[in-house]
Amino acid sequence: LDANGEAILSAASINNGSTDACGMDTISISPSEFDCSNVGDNTVTLTVTDVNGNVSTCTTIVTIESSSIPVITCTDFILELGMDGTALLTPEDIGSYLNACGTVITAIDIEDFDCSNIGTPVVVTYFATDGAGNNVSCTALVTVIDTLAPVIVCPNNQTVDSDPNSITYTLPDYFGEGLITATDNCTNPVTIFSQTPAPGTLLLDGTYTITFTATDEYSNQSTCSFALTVDSILGVENKPLLGSLTLYPNPASTSVMLSNPKGVPLHSISIYDILGRLAQNIPLHKSTENVAIDVSSLSSASYILIIETEQGRSVKQLLVK
Repeated sequence: LDANGEAILSAASINNGSTDACGMDTISISPSEFDCSNVGDNTVTLTVTDVNGNVSTCTTIVTIESSSIPVITCTDFILELGMDGTALLTPEDIGSYLNACGTVITAIDIEDFDCSNIGTPVVVTYFATDGAGNNVSCTALVTVIDTLAPVIVCPNNQTVDSDPNSITYTLPDYFGEGLITATDNCTNPVTIFSQTPAPGTLLLDGTYTITFTATDEYSNQSTCSFALTVDSILGVENKPLLGSLTLYPNPASTSVMLSNPKGVPLHSISIYDILGRLAQNIPLHKSTENVAIDVSSLSSASYILIIETEQGRSVKQLLVK
């Protein structure tokens, strides 16, 4: 068969000296045309007719072979690793073939890849074998890459109280304390983390979005976030008597009076700025009197007063103008 998988057989190819006393008129064969479906042994009939119309036939075996080898092409390939850090390469990923006849069997010499193959391209050989036993090969470069970002598991939304004896909550190092984890298909353990706001940030009452980023050694990143609500006892009176404590005037410029009409025993008054820094502390030693507070040294701003009493803690907001 030719490159198109076809062949035409002539009578002369199988006529082995047919003769006639009076002369031959025609010589023909059947079949005379062959294609890939005829690969192998075929019975061909030779028919000879003389000038008087007498006909004689004989048969022979014609073996059809495919003489063309597969034409193959190899192409370099980028192979992405999966969640388990492995990937399977198939012959179709790097090679293709053209063949006129029959089934072509393809194979490659390296199929399995993992994280250790990232970096230098790997030379892979592609093989193709047709039904006639013709075997050809070519090579391709396979580049293994990791495009999967680490998997971060974020906490559920949380509500927390402020730190003891403070109006702020200190944000922990969630990664460092093992409160949040990240896993990756190739980088184990994941060591490149970021947290926003940063660990150690002091948070006043409110709701904050805490965002985490994990990066593997191949610069793949993933993020997750959760809502953190700081809800201290600010403004919550633990005992009915605490509700009687009032500040006036408010706003104030030089001094402010803490009114204590119920005679609640007062331990101390602490004044904090909006960043949670202590600005003043006034010991009161269980005083049951009204308290005059000098605020002339304070800058114009909003402040939080924490009043420690026998009945618990009372928190007030003060505006210095």
